[in-house]
Parts: sequence; C-alpha cells; structure tokens
Amino acid sequence: MQRISSLAACREFGGLVACTAGVCARKNSCKQPAAHRQWDGPVVRPVRPYTAAPGRRLCGRSLVFAGVKHRLFCSQQGADGPKESSGRRPAISVVGIPDPITWIRCKVIMFALDLYFELDVNSEEFERGVKQALVHVSNKMSSGRYHELKGIVSNEMLEYVEKRCGSLTDAQRKQLGVQMDDIVFVLPEDISVVFDQYGRKFCFIVMRFWILSSHEGPDDPEGTKIFKVGSSEDSGPQKKIVTAVYEFHRELTRGASSDWTVTTVWHWHWKLAE
Repeated sequence: MQRISSLAACREFGGLVACTAGVCARKNSCKQPAAHRQWDGPVVRPVRPYTAAPGRRLCGRSLVFAGVKHRLFCSQQGADGPKESSGRRPAISVVGIPDPITWIRCKVIMFALDLYFELDVNSEEFERGVKQALVHVSNKMSSGRYHELKGIVSNEMLEYVEKRCGSLTDAQRKQLGVQMDDIVFVLPEDISVVFDQYGRKFCFIVMRFWILSSHEGPDDPEGTKIFKVGSSEDSGPQKKIVTAVYEFHRELTRGASSDWTVTTVWHWHWKLAE
C-alpha cells in the first residue's frame, strides 16, 4: 500500500503540476469551530470571507473576495488577476515526495466532500483560485497594505500578520510577495469537516505552497527535502524553495453563505525575525 500510494504521489510531480485538497472529518461539540492546526501562530476563527458566487458549486470559476467587489479572482485561463513574474525560472529537480499516506487520505476524503456536500475542490479552477489568494494576500503583506486584507483574512489572523510582518525589515517584508510563476507546487496538508452542537457544518482546508524565492536566510527543510534548485543563470541572487501554509474556512450548512475566509497565514520568511 505504501508503494502504491508513493507511486501515485510521484505522478503528481510530473511537470511540477499541483494537486488540490482532500479532507478528514471529525465531530466537535464547541459552540464555534476553531482552526485545529497551528504554524507558529494563533488559532483563529473566521470573520468575513474569501467568496464564491452564491448558489453555485465551489469550483473556483468565479472566485471573489468579499469586500473587494470589483476585483475578480477568476480561475479561468487568461482571466484578469495578479500578474505573473517575467523572470526565467532556474532548473528545479524533484528529490523526494510528500507523505504518501497523507496524500491518499486527502484524495479519498476529497471525493467524500464532493459526494456528500457537492463541494468540488478537486479541480484546476479551485487550485488556481487558491493560488491567486496566496498571490493577493502575500503582495498586500509585502507592501504593508494590511487594511486591504479586511474581508479576506479573519480579523484575528490579520492582527497576527501585521505583528509578524512588523518584526521584519522593509527588505525582508518585500520578499513575502509571491507571483504566479513563483509557485512550484501546492498540496493539501489537512482538511476537516467539523460539526458543532447546533448541527452546523464547517470545512477547514489547509494548503501548503512550495514557492521559489530569493530570500536571505536558512533553508526551509520542507522545501529542500522535495525539491532541489539549480544555479541561477543570471547574475541575480540564488533562488531557493520555501513554503507557506494557508488555511481556508467555509460553512457547509444548508442555506449558509458559500464564502471562504483565510484563517491561517504562515510564511517561512517569518523565521528571519526569530
């Protein structure tokens, strides 16, 4: 079984193509659900969301941030969105694979999400929308425009983000910005369906992104154990692979809003301030 799942995970790396989320379900008797994982940050609850058009299955085809009425984060090819970087990418080789058990578990529960909740997160459209969320949030952080993340990131996480970014120098903070071409790989780390005592259902999707960066600092072990970056052809700084972890939250209760909220933001770059 380990070998079969490892081979399946290897196929995901063909051409460095990213895969999307899976899920694990559990019960929770708390009045309100809380994000269940921490990455050197607080556990927070959602406030206002990262939105999909109401009345549609969430596939990312018309993904919009609530509170940013005129900025469409459309996942269709060629749609308006964050510009992609124009620099040449150095050679990247695959030297390892993610945990195959986690990968296959996520694939199975991802199917259950679609079957029981009609929530399709196994699509290129959803993946592109998640990537654009990373690009948007990271660039707002890098420019210090934290107020523009209201309605996208939960209030508690927004306070944490501003605090962590405030401990960086201006040069370090600017390195937080991610472009589409910088994203090498994306994979679900954990997804939970949480039930509260009132019968409400909530979905938490944790995504890890592998990102090409020129940041100065220690290597990210989560990056080096899977990817190896070749020497840069130009005279610019040597690129390396670092990771970022984002958690997305949505209520699945019938009749509830189909909006998503970013409830966890974590970047390897923050290690520079420790």
